[in-house]
Amino acid sequence: MTAQEFSYINDRPCRFKLKSGKEFFGVIRETPRGTANYFFTTLSERHKSGMGILINLDDVVGAEVLHEAETKVG
Repeated sequence: MTAQEFSYINDRPCRFKLKSGKEFFGVIRETPRGTANYFFTTLSERHKSGMGILINLDDVVGAEVLHEAETKVG
């Protein structure tokens, strides 16, 4: 995935597919510091402090945007 393709899904809940064939749900965000670092978090960890797990966009081969509503518990 290129940075230009990523701009559409930045910080949006998605289903992602990796080169390895694995699929996962969550969000990927770009760091606000101006460096091209991208971090993955699960939907439940999305609004907690911390950046998440560093991810390389080259490993992401597909993304499907999920419903925009927030995940509700209870």
